[in-house]
Amino acid sequence: MEGSAAKRIAAALVSCAAAAGVAGLLLLQHYGEPRAVATVSQVCGEGATSGCDQVAHSAWSKVAGFPVAAWGFAFYLALGLLLLLALASPAELRPALALVGLGALAAALAVDLVLLGVQALAIHAFCKLCLLTYVLAVLAFAALWPARRAAALAGPQLARPEGRLALAGAVLGAAAILAFVFAANWTLRQRAADRTARLLGAPAPVTPTPAPAPAGSVPAATATPSPTPGAPEKPQDAAYWREEAQKLQATLDDPQKLEQYFSAKAQREYDTATPAVIDLANTPVRGPAEAPVSVVVYSDFLCPFCKQLAAALGGFMPQAGGRIKVYYKHYPLDMSCNPKLTRSIHQGSCALALGGVCAQLQGKFEAYHDRVFAAEIQSAQPADVVRLAGEAGLNASAVQGCLDDPKTRATLDAQVAEGNRLGVTSTPTVYIDGKKVPRINDFVAIVDKEARKKGFPPLAPAAGH
Repeated sequence: MEGSAAKRIAAALVSCAAAAGVAGLLLLQHYGEPRAVATVSQVCGEGATSGCDQVAHSAWSKVAGFPVAAWGFAFYLALGLLLLLALASPAELRPALALVGLGALAAALAVDLVLLGVQALAIHAFCKLCLLTYVLAVLAFAALWPARRAAALAGPQLARPEGRLALAGAVLGAAAILAFVFAANWTLRQRAADRTARLLGAPAPVTPTPAPAPAGSVPAATATPSPTPGAPEKPQDAAYWREEAQKLQATLDDPQKLEQYFSAKAQREYDTATPAVIDLANTPVRGPAEAPVSVVVYSDFLCPFCKQLAAALGGFMPQAGGRIKVYYKHYPLDMSCNPKLTRSIHQGSCALALGGVCAQLQGKFEAYHDRVFAAEIQSAQPADVVRLAGEAGLNASAVQGCLDDPKTRATLDAQVAEGNRLGVTSTPTVYIDGKKVPRINDFVAIVDKEARKKGFPPLAPAAGH
C-alpha cells in the first residue's frame, strides 16, 4: 500500500468527514434545531411519517444517555484526526496508522450492523441519513483495506518515536473531541429546553386605548380619502405595485415581520372559526374548574411533539393565573383503534390510551399521563401499560382487568371517533373554547385575548420573551 497510501488515506478521510457532517446534522435534528429539522425533513419526509424522525425520537436513539448521533459525530471526527496525522507522518509510518483506522472502522461497522437491526426489528423504520453514514463507513473501510498487509510491520513502526507521537496525538485529540461533543450536546439540550419553554408563544400585545378627543375638536383627516360612492375605482399604476412588492419583500426578509404576519394570519383564522361541539363529560382535566378558557388537546402518548406540548403546558399552567383548564383527549396514531389511518405511526399507542382511560376511572390520570410521557418507549404492550400504571401509583391488578373491559374500549373509540369527526389528522391538535388553534406558537396569545374578554387582566410576558 505504500505507494498509494496517501491517496487511500485521503479518500478515507473524505468519507469520514462526510459521515461526521451527516452525524452532526442528525444530532442537531435530534434536539429539534429548526434548520436541521427542515433539512432532514427534505431528505427523509415530514414529521411522524419520517423514518429519520421515528429513529431520532425512539427509545433506541440514546446510549448511556447520549444520542447515538453524538457518538457517531465524535467517532468520525476522531478518526478523521487520526487520518490527518497519518497524512502528516513519514511515508513509511502511514500504512501502520491506516491499519489502526481500519480496525476502528471494523468495530464501527459491527456497531452499524447492530443499529441497522434495531431499525428493522425494533423501530420498524429506517433513517436514510443513518444508512448514508453506514455507506460512508464502508467506503472508508474499503479505501483502507490494503493496510491489512502492513500488519506484520505495524508494531515496530508504531513503536518508533514518530509512531508513538502520532498515536499520542490521536488519543489526546480524541479526548478533546469527545469533551467538545459532550459540551455541544449539553448546549443543544439546553436550547431544546428553552424552545419547549417558549413553545406556546408570548401574550398578545396590549393595544393602548386612545385618549378621548377634547370637546368640540374636529377629527383629523385620514391619510387616504374615502372614494366617492358610485365613482369608478382608480386603477393602480406600476409604481403602486412596485411599492407593494417592496413591502412584501421587506416582510419576507425580516424574520420578526414574517413571524408577525403569520401570527396575525393565524389569529384571524382563529377569530373567524366556528366553535366545534366537543364532549367534555368524563374527560380528564387539569386546572381550576372555574377557569374561563377551556383547552382541549388531542394527543398520542407515543408522539414526541405531544410530549413537548405536555411539558410546555405544565410550565405554563402556574403562570396562567387560573385562566385555563386543559382537557386531555386520546387520539392514538395506531390502526388498532383508529380506523381512519392507513398505517400505524405509533404502534402501541392504543394500549397506552386504554391505560389512560383506566387511570381516569381510578382518578389518577394526571399521574399516569406524566409517568408515560416521562418513559422513553417506542411501543407498548399491555404488560408495559400495567407496569407504568403501577409506577404511577395506580392499582395495577385493577388496570389489568380494565384493559380487557369492553367499556374501556368503547370510551376510547368514542374519543377517536370524535377526533375524526372534527377532522383531526395529526397530534397534538389543540382547541381553545372549541376553536382549533392554527399554530401552537400563538397559544398563549389566544388564551390571553380570550381571558381578557372575560374580565382577566393581560398576562405578563414570561422571562425570555
